[in-house]
Amino acid sequence: MSHERDIHELETRIAFLEDQIDQLNAQTHRLQQTNDRLTQELHALAQWVKPMMQHFSELGEVDDSAPPPHY
Repeated sequence: MSHERDIHELETRIAFLEDQIDQLNAQTHRLQQTNDRLTQELHALAQWVKPMMQHFSELGEVDDSAPPPHY
C-alpha cells in the first residue's frame, strides 16, 4: 500500500512539474516574441535617426565647452 501511495505521490509531482514546464515554455515563447518585436522596432528607429544625425552633423559642429552667450 505504501508503494502505491509513493507512486501516486510521484505521479502527482511529475504532473505538477510538467505543467510548470509547459507554463515556462509558453512564457519563454512570449518573451522571445517580445524581444524580436522590440529588436525590429529598435532597428527601424535607428534607420530613422541616422539620417537626422547625419543632417545635423552637416550643419556644423557646436562647441559645447564654450560658455553660453549671456556670460
